[in-house]
Amino acid sequence: MQQSTQLRFIGIIAVIVGIIFISIIGFKMKDIISEAVSTGTDGKTKVTIITSDVIVDQSWGSLAYKGKLKMEELFPVDVTLYSEINTNKLIKDTIEEAVQNQSQVIIGHGREFSDVFTESAKKYSDIHFITLHGSSKYPNQSVYTFDQGEIEYFAALAAAKVTETNKVGLIDSYEARNKNPEFETGLAYYKPEIKFYYRHVNSRDDGKKASKILQQLIDEGVDVVYSKGNSFNRDVIDLAKKSGIYVIGYLDDQSYMGKDHVITSVKNDVSQAYVVMMEDYFSKDGIPHGQVMLSAEHGVYSLAPFGPMLSDKDKQFIESEMNKFEEGEISFPSLK
Repeated sequence: MQQSTQLRFIGIIAVIVGIIFISIIGFKMKDIISEAVSTGTDGKTKVTIITSDVIVDQSWGSLAYKGKLKMEELFPVDVTLYSEINTNKLIKDTIEEAVQNQSQVIIGHGREFSDVFTESAKKYSDIHFITLHGSSKYPNQSVYTFDQGEIEYFAALAAAKVTETNKVGLIDSYEARNKNPEFETGLAYYKPEIKFYYRHVNSRDDGKKASKILQQLIDEGVDVVYSKGNSFNRDVIDLAKKSGIYVIGYLDDQSYMGKDHVITSVKNDVSQAYVVMMEDYFSKDGIPHGQVMLSAEHGVYSLAPFGPMLSDKDKQFIESEMNKFEEGEISFPSLK
């Protein structure tokens, strides 16, 4: 009888120990599964990119896609890209989906994401929110930005060497004349007699409106135009070829659209900004909060090779001026 009671007691203890052991294993598995989801089943960090644009042709959004490819090629990351997210509601919904998918970094491809990201950064303090340009407020927010203005001084010098009418225009996506005066400053510095024409489209993609603006400039005698569009540059360059004028391209080397009409291009390899973001993320100190200013050393911007309308002498002069600027031998006065 006593032996039976002892056996029963031992059995109860064994069951209790078993339950405790299974519970501990369950909690451990939960932690392992949770960590695996947040970093991906293959150990990769989950990253989300959101763009308001399409991701085809020469669109701004295509640069987000190039950034995704570079990140996945160079770093242990699993990147999800959402395109055409162009309302605050869509942005919020996409952030919620990214959170459910355990993204650790959420990147907005443009300043238009700043306000919603600021709201979300406060709510999700364990996720790092990044925008290209824009503003930030919280420790888990960063802005990676760049200013290709110094390159535009020398794009202006190239324009000054080519123009015969001394009438040069700039077609901008959005109004930014006071914010980005470098091209205009360069024209005034190298050839003060040039008359400068500034116009903006209020869109990165409206080729029809950009062409209408260019035709107005041509009618006024402009023979060189710096076109700071994304997909609308194709329409601008097509009209420039038909009209026999010259263009300075934007974003990438656009000479393939009209090698006899594209003087040079102000290249913006925005995908390099994504490389810097991930370099920072995987560094010892991690992503710095606040503003991170990128420079030419990061490979984000440069001038494309010059076209045949510039003589070898002109090309050498422009390159020597660029070298002098880098060495601090010349500086450009403010227009104000």
